[in-house]
Amino acid sequence: MPIEAQVPLDGLAARLASYGAGLYDETPISSAVVIPVEFGEWMPDRMDYGTPGATEILNAMPIADGYRPVPNISTVSSNAMTARCRGAIAAQDAAGNVYIYAGDQTSLYRLAPDLSFTDISLAAYSTAIDGNWEFAQFKDRVIAVNYNDEVQGLQIGASTTFSNEINSSNTPRARHVSVVRDFVVLAGTNDESAGERPERVWWSGFGDSTDFTPDVETQCDFNDMPQGGWVQQVVGGKDYGLVVMERGIYRMTFTGGGTIFRFDAIELSRGTPIPNSVIAHGRRVFFISSEGVFASDGLSSQPIGHEKVDRWFWDQFDETYVSRVSAAIDPVHKLVVWLFPGTGSTAGSPNRILIYNWALNRFSYAEITMDFIFLAASQGYTLDTLDNVSTDIDALAFSLDSRAWTGGKIALGGFDASFQYVAFTGANLAATLETREIEPKTHGFSDVTAVRPLVMTDGSSATITAAVAARDRLQDAASFGTAGSLDTFGECPVTESGRLVRARVSIAASGTWTHAVGAQLVVS
Repeated sequence: MPIEAQVPLDGLAARLASYGAGLYDETPISSAVVIPVEFGEWMPDRMDYGTPGATEILNAMPIADGYRPVPNISTVSSNAMTARCRGAIAAQDAAGNVYIYAGDQTSLYRLAPDLSFTDISLAAYSTAIDGNWEFAQFKDRVIAVNYNDEVQGLQIGASTTFSNEINSSNTPRARHVSVVRDFVVLAGTNDESAGERPERVWWSGFGDSTDFTPDVETQCDFNDMPQGGWVQQVVGGKDYGLVVMERGIYRMTFTGGGTIFRFDAIELSRGTPIPNSVIAHGRRVFFISSEGVFASDGLSSQPIGHEKVDRWFWDQFDETYVSRVSAAIDPVHKLVVWLFPGTGSTAGSPNRILIYNWALNRFSYAEITMDFIFLAASQGYTLDTLDNVSTDIDALAFSLDSRAWTGGKIALGGFDASFQYVAFTGANLAATLETREIEPKTHGFSDVTAVRPLVMTDGSSATITAAVAARDRLQDAASFGTAGSLDTFGECPVTESGRLVRARVSIAASGTWTHAVGAQLVVS
């Protein structure tokens, strides 16, 4: 008996001969069967044979009933920054207006409503070659740190330039910045008296981002983490923060009184060597440790990439360029994404995106070359840009003070290798999806004559091809044969024979499709 469930061919599909000439052999092929194979969960760490998942999912994102396309990036800004992006934030003022701030090695910028970059630096900055900018929003202010320069800040939307944010007697510089409750938190600091303290967490006075002089009255203070190496990131929250170290994770809980914050270890061996792999959504914090991909709920951390993508990531990742990693949350699609330099990267330029759907606990990946990725938001209209909607104010659908004009629609954004701001609004990327390897017959070989891609296009245009890899033994290399193009009957003709087979479905770039579920193999 065959391993896979088999479905007899219907009369039309059984007429396999001479598709191109439109001629059909009236003799039924009684031994032919159709074997449906779902693409399944992408688990490249598992062996090809016997795995319940797909062997390749490229440029597609997981959804409940298969995969959907990943759009390419498209340019949004009308000009570029001077050099590659080292960090960015989308900040919102009290009225709901959105402003995007970003930094390169020597400058800080604001993306104006006309989508042009304006240099709003206090002076020329000196970000390290392997350094980055980190941003945080605190009330109506944006705080920026790069370790080598003084902490920068401005009032969202109102300030025309950044300025030195701290005006107290202590002015620590920092690698990391976050907000925990009513405090701005710096980590990995360097100050006049103590010098470099990569293990230090230093919080501001209560509600005051300008005061970093320790004082019981203001509740400003610092704490040197007892073990775990360098602080790699501080993740802020309403009730508590998480301090992620190289080799440990601490929960930072507000207590008030003389202690102010209590630090409790929730991990004493697991942390991250990649600071910018740490990203939070709600109470969940995602990060890439030396062991693989993990998620923490503030009490413990759980492996989410084990026997799925952990080995794949570390085999792909160019560890020379740890500082080039960036991460973002796409709450609309329930995704965490990590942009990193992988196989084929040029001089550390990130070219891979690891995609994780936390609602489905499934992964995929994409190939896009860009410098930085972050959670962005659409910007609002000005009186000038409202002309793009209507030149007649009386004809506008909403009043001028309506939130309809302030922007705020969240979506992934980033910066490309030309230093321009981009959004994921381009045509769909070329996608490749493979089924698991199956053994259609327990004895003997199988002849695969066609593949029926189960890809929904809703009547739209998409160029779809399919190929089959067949081998006789597990010890043999699996090599895909010539791909067949989708014909008017929904089949891609192929000619492959072997005991073990798998299908590859390819959807060309710019094709319009909605779901990719799997493939049906026509086997005799």
